[in-house]
Amino acid sequence: MSMPALHQALEEALELSVRMLATAADGDWDGAARLQQACDEQIRLAPLDAAGMPALRQLQHDQATLLALASAARDEVSAALARHRTNHRAVSAYLVPSDQD
Repeated sequence: MSMPALHQALEEALELSVRMLATAADGDWDGAARLQQACDEQIRLAPLDAAGMPALRQLQHDQATLLALASAARDEVSAALARHRTNHRAVSAYLVPSDQD
């Protein structure tokens, strides 16, 4: 997504952001966090001027997408934990403590 007169740091941030979203979509949250840190470093290096505004808007959009992916993943983990607890209670109801044999 090359833009005329775009600062190299913003170009790098955009590339990192695309990789970060793909990594998060694959469920590699540690990798996504590392890419987010690298992206943040590039953004701090970039000058804030009118030429960079489209890139910054795209980065903001990518951040919102990342948050949506993280929220969905959190919901999946929460649902899996709830199912595990239910299954554990069901199994525990049928188990007899060993001291009552």
